[in-house]
Amino acid sequence: MNRRFITTALAICALLPAALPAFAQDTSGREGTFQGRNGVTASGVVVVTNAGVSLMRDFKLDGATDAHVGFGRNGTLDADTDMGALQSVEGPQDYSAGQSFNVSDYDEVWIWNPADNSALAVAKLN
Repeated sequence: MNRRFITTALAICALLPAALPAFAQDTSGREGTFQGRNGVTASGVVVVTNAGVSLMRDFKLDGATDAHVGFGRNGTLDADTDMGALQSVEGPQDYSAGQSFNVSDYDEVWIWNPADNSALAVAKLN
């Protein structure tokens, strides 16, 4: 009985990381808090790892349409870092950075409207 329990426990521990989202496995992320821009109200924490961006469950964006997620540096958006359209105006969501750019080159997460490159919310990363 004891041997079976240990074997089962080891198997579960070995499989558990594969069942978790990729973002949850990397605990070395940088964090920031969104602040709205251009009349948009935004709040909530964002965590950035080498895998990409995770908006936390307290994320909320009011008054924005056609929002996309990407990175900026020193107050300037880099539109080449577009990780796609915002999935929801509130709650947790993940965006993959892919292989096309280095996440560590940026110090801000941007939510913006690609039609006119206007900032909707920006989070300065620690």
